[in-house]
Parts: sequence; C-alpha cells; structure tokens
Amino acid sequence: MSVLRTTVLMLMVGSGVAGCGAIAGSPTPVQMPAGFNPMVSLAPLVDAVEPAVVNVYTSGKMQVDPRTQWMFGLPSERTVQGQGSGFVISADGYILTNNHVVKDATEVKVKFADGADYAAKVVGTDADSDIALLKITGNGAFPYLQLDKDDGVRVGDWVVAVGNPLGFGHTVTAGIVSGMGRNIPDLPLDEFIQTDASINPGNSGGPLIGLDGTVVGMNTAILAGANTVGFAIPASHIYEVIPQLRENGRVSRGYMGVQMASIPEVAQQALGKGVLIAEVVPDGPAAKAGIQSGDVVVKIGSREVEDQTDMLRVVAGTPPGEKVDVLVMRKGKEKKLTVELMEKPDAAKKAGADEQAVPQRK
Repeated sequence: MSVLRTTVLMLMVGSGVAGCGAIAGSPTPVQMPAGFNPMVSLAPLVDAVEPAVVNVYTSGKMQVDPRTQWMFGLPSERTVQGQGSGFVISADGYILTNNHVVKDATEVKVKFADGADYAAKVVGTDADSDIALLKITGNGAFPYLQLDKDDGVRVGDWVVAVGNPLGFGHTVTAGIVSGMGRNIPDLPLDEFIQTDASINPGNSGGPLIGLDGTVVGMNTAILAGANTVGFAIPASHIYEVIPQLRENGRVSRGYMGVQMASIPEVAQQALGKGVLIAEVVPDGPAAKAGIQSGDVVVKIGSREVEDQTDMLRVVAGTPPGEKVDVLVMRKGKEKKLTVELMEKPDAAKKAGADEQAVPQRK
C-alpha cells in the first residue's frame, strides 16, 4: 500500500509571519449550538470548531549537494518551507499536529482563521506515532477542541475534516468513517481511522471532527492513487501520548531486543500462529530472559500475538522497566519466560518500529 503523508513542502526563501495579540477564547471546549441539525447544514458545526483550528507554517535548512552548488552557484544551505494543519487542545495554547509537519523545522508559526498568528514552540514529538505537541502564548484564553478519548466513533458516522490543504487556507470537507483499525506500513503502532472526507497535502495535523464537535482523529495520510481514501490517528491514541510529550518531550516505549519474522504460510500449520524470533539482540531484554532464535511468540501477558504488528504494539505499549510474561513455542512445547523490558536505544528507533522486522518469506 503506497501511502502519502499530507504535508505540503516547498523549496523557497521567505520571511516568517509576525505574531500578534491574543485572541478571545473560552476556558471550556467548543460546544455545539442548540438546535444544530446536520441534515440541514454543517455550517453551525464549522462556525463552532473553526476558531480552534490553525494553519501551521514551518521553516528549516536543507544541505545542498556540493555538485549542485558548483554547477548552479548555489549556497551550501537552502531554506525549506512547509505547511500543514493543527488544532488547539487547551485554553492555554497547546496545539496538536503531525510530527512530519514540524520535523527538522527551525521555526514554526501558526495562523488562526481570523488571521491572528503566533510563533509556536515544539514541546514534544513522537516519530513512531507521528504526533507533535506545540505551544503558543497569548494574553487570553484560546478556543480549543476536546478529544474523543473513549473511541465513540463508528463506521458510518459523519465526520468533518478542517485544515490547510494545498496551502489554500482554512478548508472544510465532510464524509463518513469508512473503516476502523487500518494499518499503515510506515506507522505500525497506530490503528488508523479511514475516512472518505476529502483530505489533501497540507491537511496533515488537522482534526477529523464528529457531529458533536469532538475530535475523533488527526488527519495524517492519504492512499496514493486512490479517490477519497484518507487516514486519521484515533483521538484515543493521541490522548495517551500527550502527557509524555508535555512532560518529557518524547514518548518512552518498551523494547524487547529481537528481530522478528512472520511465519511462512507453509509452516503455519505446523507452528501455528505467532511471531517467529529470527534473531535475539545480545545482552538485550529477550536474551537475558532466555528467548532464543527459532522461538515462536504466541502470547505476551494476557494478549495473544498473531503477527509482527500485534507484537510491536504490545511491546511498545508497555512501559520500560515493566516485567511481562512471554509464552513461546520451542520445539513443539510451550515455554513461559519473564522479560523485563527496557527503553529502546536510539539504534532501534526505526520509523515506527519498536523491534526489527524481517520480511516474510513464502
């Protein structure tokens, strides 16, 4: 599946947007107006939520290849400008967007629908879940949106996407939730919401909103070559990582220290479902617990694991330092081992993977 992140990137030299005074806001989240009837018009919903949605503008530096410098007389660095979307989640100015919107940015600014703009500080980022937390400061309270942390959205529900597609500024599209629990190879830790609301480059980081005004997801990616197939990170997952981003600037995840492989189809009848351990990292948590190459992991704690994605999510969702019981099949017999997870080292942080995966061989 070819998936495109929806940020627009432009190579140009330009100046930033100046900040201005605080906008009037409310200490309570956005509420739907009385008598709102989506069958008549979505305008009341849009009027209520749009003040809490921002366009995100970034600037950064890119190294120019020495040969290109020589051929065209260019400087060693070029200014890279990008844009995306975001939304305010607290009256004191915390904003959510995608990590890939602000990655490598040296300057971040946000602009509200009424034209008010602010310099933003990147408080925390998590490449594994593609979530970033920003902060702006003003003289008053900011209007903000509330996350649907209880996963109340269902397939068939109407949703509205607000963002900055293709740099056009605040734009609204509507559709339904087309599917739940979708997987994207680059981001295996998330189970995405699929929607047919039109999402385009620049929508990244913008909210996917239910008819009650709560945020059900963050628009993140589109399926290349498809028509209205977009993906959003569920609000419940975003809600879980915000405290770590706010307090630590990053998300700490469990790490077991193995290379995984899917069980070939021809061997599944003999080995059953599970995850084949192709290699164990020396002196890692798994090695210390006695896990061996050739073991098939079938259960971690109380959760059965059927494939690599299952195992990634279970391990990543367990705090470092916690001990977990791992049930493996070894030479046809069950064996229970206890693994004390550690925080994954930088060398293991690979584009959304907690452990290293080996391609399946058939």
